[in-house]
Amino acid sequence: MAFSDEETLSNWSAADIEARAHRILLERLKPLVVLLPTRADRWTDLLPAVRLHEAAVSVAPTSGTSWPDTRIRFGWPPTEFVGRHAARHADSLLATALRWTFERLAEVRASATAVYPEADAAIRQQIDAACRAASRQPLASVPPIRPGRHDLMAIRRAGTPWGIVSEIINDLALLDAHPYVLATELLAPDDGIRWRLFHLGVLGEVLQAARQLGYQVRSCGPVRPGGRRPSFVLSDADGGTVDLWFEASGIWPAMGLRSPYAEATSGIALKERMLGADLLLRRSDGAFLVVECKYSSNPDFVARNGYYQAVTYAAELASRTHSHVTAIAVGPEGVVSRAGFTDLNVGRIGICQPSAIREVMRLFLAQPHSTAISSAAGKRFQTLGD
Repeated sequence: MAFSDEETLSNWSAADIEARAHRILLERLKPLVVLLPTRADRWTDLLPAVRLHEAAVSVAPTSGTSWPDTRIRFGWPPTEFVGRHAARHADSLLATALRWTFERLAEVRASATAVYPEADAAIRQQIDAACRAASRQPLASVPPIRPGRHDLMAIRRAGTPWGIVSEIINDLALLDAHPYVLATELLAPDDGIRWRLFHLGVLGEVLQAARQLGYQVRSCGPVRPGGRRPSFVLSDADGGTVDLWFEASGIWPAMGLRSPYAEATSGIALKERMLGADLLLRRSDGAFLVVECKYSSNPDFVARNGYYQAVTYAAELASRTHSHVTAIAVGPEGVVSRAGFTDLNVGRIGICQPSAIREVMRLFLAQPHSTAISSAAGKRFQTLGD
């Protein structure tokens, strides 16, 4: 289910790309940042001090007074005295490296939360403490300097938590690399993200099908859940457009409507939420195609949960927009051996495999610009189901 984006138009801004890279990087940093102190004053205690002797002028002699220098500068008898006194300062390497780390960490957090406000939820206390420490002495008066390779080795030898800090610095250095480097490093398919990769694979099948059917694909920005704008716009040669939403709960406020789910659950003491299909396509005439992704080797899970969600999304959209809705659940090849569809009052409901998406897209995009599916299109859906 690969999707090549070489022919996809894109109007991503530099800020969009940077925000996505920062979002990925913040996820990578979480296991390290969560181990850092949650109090700003703890960083002051952790910074080792060095004892330095500095030149100073005083109004009275001290044990460190230099009488020759005093006589040269102030004559005899002198009115002021030149000497040296001991002063304690934070270790220069650790302080400048820590200031750089805290500033870059705050930058990554600000950019990532602009895309997803809860991106820092698990490490908010640690980053807040770091930001407060950076604004206080001794860090406030030192310049932020990114340490080099040999400096990192010295930082690691300073003990706890400096080994963790050096690892964070090493990861933050990825900010100087191309943003795609971050994405590539985090896309190794493990059990925790396979469902998400299936979701993205189905998105790729939908976009590939649109291109093969003669539609031009334009990316509207980073793919993000619950956004208030479509992730892609599909355009045909006649000027018709189809908006494609990713995790489409944001379509309700975009249409100026309140989610039926939010209305039904308003009596429960929970933050208002909106249900959103994994993928949702809306034609310029108002017709909808809902695509729900169900990644599981369990046929019962794909069938039952997929059907429940497809019907729910179809019912919500049809009841509020009075448009025609086609809603499908997509399960893995082999788990779903062939497509099946049924007609309900709320629209056309089906379960299919990824290889059937192109035909589903062809029928959806070929529907006449009306609120009801034509009999001919209905027969073709039935043929797909058979």
